Amino acid sequence: ADDARREFTLYGKQGYGNARGIWQTIYLEARGEVYLDALHFSPDIDNHQVKVTAYLPESGDKDHSLSLTINTPGEPIKHKAIIPAGQRKIKFDVDIPDPRLWNLEDPYLYEVKAELEEDIVRTYFGMRKISVVNLPGTDIPYIALNDEPVYVQLALDQSYHPDGFYTFPSDQFMKEEILRSKSIGLNGIRTHIKVEVPRKLYWADKLGLLIMADVPNFWGEPDEKARQEWEYAMREMIARDYNHPSIFSWVLFNETWGLFSGKGKDRAYLPETQQWVREKFFQAKELDQSRLIEDNSPCNYDHVETDLNTWHAYLPGYRWSDFLDNVVDTTYAGSVWNF
Repeated sequence: ADDARREFTLYGKQGYGNARGIWQTIYLEARGEVYLDALHFSPDIDNHQVKVTAYLPESGDKDHSLSLTINTPGEPIKHKAIIPAGQRKIKFDVDIPDPRLWNLEDPYLYEVKAELEEDIVRTYFGMRKISVVNLPGTDIPYIALNDEPVYVQLALDQSYHPDGFYTFPSDQFMKEEILRSKSIGLNGIRTHIKVEVPRKLYWADKLGLLIMADVPNFWGEPDEKARQEWEYAMREMIARDYNHPSIFSWVLFNETWGLFSGKGKDRAYLPETQQWVREKFFQAKELDQSRLIEDNSPCNYDHVETDLNTWHAYLPGYRWSDFLDNVVDTTYAGSVWNF
């Protein structure tokens, strides 16, 4: 691993300790000569279907047959599809009769076996829907899980450890973090500026906890190298973790870190950088239409285009009442507060 400190690399947790080296599990996996590069499941609970996208690493010179076996509470669902010669991916729908929805009380997972000639992949998905609905009887928009408004109660999850930094002590430790979050009354956590270990996301899927996932940041200025590093990570993060039903939101930037140009009194979040962030918001929306996207989780009133209007305020307790009164008064359709 090349861990030389560079301004454009995605260093994430700036002063929490010198996190370096390979910190996620390394493993080898057998695959066929022809193999699946990725397999994405987009649940459509309204139509009792799951939309499947299968990717090859490159287009082939002949047709390839893909077979899916989806375990259900009843009989397994079997589906066959052909990836035609010259195509790198195919999309198709699979009917899921009487779907058992993934939710916080019953986080049911549909396990899948996919076979592409000699290549075998095992994965899973959850039948759930993330959207925005008005709180009944009001015009107040709420995050919704399966069309039901959810009052989200999240904690910021640093996901950082005294000994391993980014690395967890054990699988049991990861499981207990999810259980502990639920036991203290949370229904979600925001994994902070870290591409999380897939096994922890598995426990959130399995045990029923919502995840808001951050793309790590760079600490230099938003030059071309930094933008390339960040966009690669964003694309790969969404591609790798697409099937986790627990993830309800991607957060692209945090507190405008890495987005400022200049120093001292000349330091500014420039209009051209804001336009780049706006473009990345729409790019993320195109890559994943099943989740909410936040452009920037700010403490500088720096949203440009977002599904979620969040803010950070670091205040002593006695100042919160006045602050929240001001937030309520200045937050309405068309308001420029926080943007």
